[in-house]
Amino acid sequence: MKHILGSCVLAGLFLFCACDDTLDTKVTWQIGDSDTWRVPELAQGVLYKAYNGIANRPDCFDNNFLDCATDNAVTNLRSSSVYKLNMGGMTAFNNPIGNWSNAYNMLNYVNSFLENGLTDQVQYNRTDPEVDKQIKLRLEGESYFLRAWWHFELLKMYGGKAKNGKALGIPLADHFISQDEAAQNGEFLRPTYQATVDFIVNDLDNAIELLPNVYQGDDLEFGNTQIGRATKAAAAVLKSRVLLYSASPAMQDDDVTKITGMGQFEILNPTVYQAKWEAVAKEINKILGMEGFGTYVPVTASSIADVQTESSDYAFRKYFNSNLLEGLHFPPFYYGSARATPSHNLVKAFYAKNGYPATDVRSGVDLSDPDFDLTQLYAVLDNRFALNVYYHSATFGDSGQPLDMSEGGKDSPSFSENATRTGYYLAKFVSKKSAMLNPIQTLNSVHYNPLLRKSEVLLNFAEAANEAWGNPTVKVEGCLYSAYEILKTIRSQAGGINFDLYLDEMAQSKDSFRKLIQNERRLEFTFENHRYFDMRRWVLPLNEEVEGVAVTRKEDGTFSFKVQKVEQRKYEVKNYFMPLPYAELEKNKNLMNNQGWE
Repeated sequence: MKHILGSCVLAGLFLFCACDDTLDTKVTWQIGDSDTWRVPELAQGVLYKAYNGIANRPDCFDNNFLDCATDNAVTNLRSSSVYKLNMGGMTAFNNPIGNWSNAYNMLNYVNSFLENGLTDQVQYNRTDPEVDKQIKLRLEGESYFLRAWWHFELLKMYGGKAKNGKALGIPLADHFISQDEAAQNGEFLRPTYQATVDFIVNDLDNAIELLPNVYQGDDLEFGNTQIGRATKAAAAVLKSRVLLYSASPAMQDDDVTKITGMGQFEILNPTVYQAKWEAVAKEINKILGMEGFGTYVPVTASSIADVQTESSDYAFRKYFNSNLLEGLHFPPFYYGSARATPSHNLVKAFYAKNGYPATDVRSGVDLSDPDFDLTQLYAVLDNRFALNVYYHSATFGDSGQPLDMSEGGKDSPSFSENATRTGYYLAKFVSKKSAMLNPIQTLNSVHYNPLLRKSEVLLNFAEAANEAWGNPTVKVEGCLYSAYEILKTIRSQAGGINFDLYLDEMAQSKDSFRKLIQNERRLEFTFENHRYFDMRRWVLPLNEEVEGVAVTRKEDGTFSFKVQKVEQRKYEVKNYFMPLPYAELEKNKNLMNNQGWE
């Protein structure tokens, strides 16, 4: 296996230190600007800072998954940022998951490299000018990708509608911003949301033009040792995501779409709204026609933990070889803290193997019966369920032992105050090595964090095509797929759903198929930190009651299950958008805040 960018040069730490311009031997704290841009390793170190700012682990929100701020899961750490978010802890003065300062710092690293790291002064290959040129072109492409990445990280957090109903983006960092320029705060304004998208897409188009398709072979600069850097595919997947967000209802001006309440919006200009979706669908279709796209590759347990071979689906990923994630999310009996646990809401979102929703009696179960044995439900759910969720009586990893969440059981709250609050444990991303945290001899495991997956483009296209053309079964001229074909493939290959009458039923209208697509995204990207942003951009109800199950062992040794409220979320309509940092608004009176946070 090849892993790169796991460690990097310390150049970025010294970038802005003053020093003389001699070539005398210097200790690290004496290295400054003039040295950085003459030494290729130090120059690339500046760019590596922007790479290293991207989280290695998926539980990167205060050591938790952002799914814990949605109906997918809860956290048992009440001091964590996601719990504060759930409980109304986002205020005009405090954003528990804000990334403003960090993202702009990363953008400054990228812009500094673009302005200084590609000149004739720095030579990445001193013996072959042509190779030096090719390296610089690749590094330029990486820089455009990273600038797009960090702008979009800001946009998906802070993009939104102002009080005047205009959809606004975020101040653009198209060059290195010095401290003196940063002090001129009145000059930094929010462009429109679409203008921000156009800037990001332009950077990604440049990246696609400059970056290699893959890193393979033995070449020192473009071979296997460089795996982990940005590629054409990575830029293309990100482009499809940026475009998808740009057409979403929450991100249009109020004269096109207007949020009318929690989980409610109305379309005021269907012509403009549909045209946006059509344009986005056509652009994403072009990406599906690129090399390496158009094939769905399911996530498997061995492609994200205990990994031996990297999945062909990963366009951009991070990795880590440790047991940190297990320490946070294993059950307490196995020495973990059970920080994130799936909700019963998520369990009910899965489909039975016959394709019908768990909540539909045609699935073969009847959840309306208060005495229903949930183990019967667990037995009929599609293949994705076990990938994501450990349930009562499921065997934990390679332990050979069933989980026991009943009162007095080894995996219940009576065993540990850190045990599950929902009656479930996290399965996705955690190792199957049940003894990993054994204090006598701890183990590690190679994990991958798939930040950009090629298969995402299929779902992005299906969503856009359904909105654009209104009939999910229609394959528009020039398009590679219909929305229906994509969903059929995913449900079959990922879920094991083959005789799919429910898919045909939902394909009768755009509205019903939209709900199906939204739920498929929920299942496909569970614990990959998509759900929170998907709910916001589609104005889905944020404040739904989160459910869990209480398990009771009966005298005859069987179990009963009671669905119960675990957490009531305290989101308001204004939480579809985030407040800009209060300190920035105080410094810059020209910045417009988002609706509800004025």
